[in-house]
Amino acid sequence: MKNLLDNILSFFNSTEEEEFYYVKMERNEKCYCDSGKKYKTCHYPDHQKRSKLAVRKVDDKTGEHEIKIMSIKKLRKEHFRVKSSVS
Repeated sequence: MKNLLDNILSFFNSTEEEEFYYVKMERNEKCYCDSGKKYKTCHYPDHQKRSKLAVRKVDDKTGEHEIKIMSIKKLRKEHFRVKSSVS
């Protein structure tokens, strides 16, 4: 009985948290839409109007990244996941 309870408790206490971090796109980088323009002239003005930013979600283990458009409020809440560069 004790083993069963231990297994149940360990299941609920396990925190399988994704290991990733965000890197903000700089204004002078090429835009993520592959238009050939810089981010500041392509999508940045629209994002700025809606209080959003483009960020790269980088997986810690594999190094793969995907572009996400996030609100500035949500990004501030997850400030511990934001890094200045990919390293």
